Amino acid sequence: MRREAGVPIRFLGAVVLLAITLVVGVMHGPTPIPLGTILHQLVQPNRSITSTIIWDIRLPDVLTAALVGGALAVAGAVMQALLKNPLADPYIVGASSGASLGATLAQEFMPYAGLMAPGAFVGALAAVFVSYLLSRGRGTSSMLTLILAGYAIGIILSSVTTFLMLINQQSLSTIFAWEVGGIDGTNWSQVAISFGLILLAMAVIWPLVPDMNALLLGEEQAHHMGVPVRRVQAVLLAAASLLTAAAVYLSGLIGFVGLVIPHIVRRINGPNHRTLLPLSFLVGAAFLSLANTLAQSLPVIGPVPVGLVTAFLGGPYFLYLLVQHNRRRQQGGMS
Repeated sequence: MRREAGVPIRFLGAVVLLAITLVVGVMHGPTPIPLGTILHQLVQPNRSITSTIIWDIRLPDVLTAALVGGALAVAGAVMQALLKNPLADPYIVGASSGASLGATLAQEFMPYAGLMAPGAFVGALAAVFVSYLLSRGRGTSSMLTLILAGYAIGIILSSVTTFLMLINQQSLSTIFAWEVGGIDGTNWSQVAISFGLILLAMAVIWPLVPDMNALLLGEEQAHHMGVPVRRVQAVLLAAASLLTAAAVYLSGLIGFVGLVIPHIVRRINGPNHRTLLPLSFLVGAAFLSLANTLAQSLPVIGPVPVGLVTAFLGGPYFLYLLVQHNRRRQQGGMS
């Protein structure tokens, strides 16, 4: 009851946190812009240099960071529910390796067409689809088999990607920069495309929230409650993969957001996906917006890819989760 009573406060806090990180992201940069100037330009834009910086450079990047963080956080929450594992992340079924290969192929064979992001999008979806097909047997699919298939596909595709990068080392730096994740130079058309894809995925996921809550009780119990388990799992996997691919399309590979944020929100909010998913989106959006601002302002080093910042912040927390998970398993085995 206490957790339910505190839901409006948590939502309000998450919205305020996101708003603050977005405003700070627009204010911060090589040329700091005061808050009053930003508000004026949002209400009455003009053709000044400041207006161009706000509307054409900073706002697309700030909104990109928010969309990517929110999408990865929701995708992570869905994957953790599907696999019943708090250590699962959106890339666990081969999406990252597929995205890398897709981006590499686009850069290798069409280097001047600017198709790295679309190639990564197609590659991520294709890898997940192949993993799902390989995991099916007699009309059903096992989540454990899906993980193993994704792992195997990931190794194969990563090997192909490495081979392609080695035979054409001229594109090595470009692909490497994409793989460490970065939000810089996005435009409004990219933001609009990804927003549409994320909205579509969320529209698919939201009606299945009661089924996701039922799956927390176990597949057999959910089946007795009338949940078409296999169909729901397939649809949720497709929607989570679409979220991941949309994020990859905008920013490259950014790790730990989809793993850490849902776990933190679940500990604060509880496992009810009706509140877990929207809160994960808001907190994930705020987290990556703040991480992107930090990535642009590191002292001495200067701007770095935001993927390095999320790895630096999320890596230690992942190790903490792993230790806690193993400790609980050992205590459970001793009892």
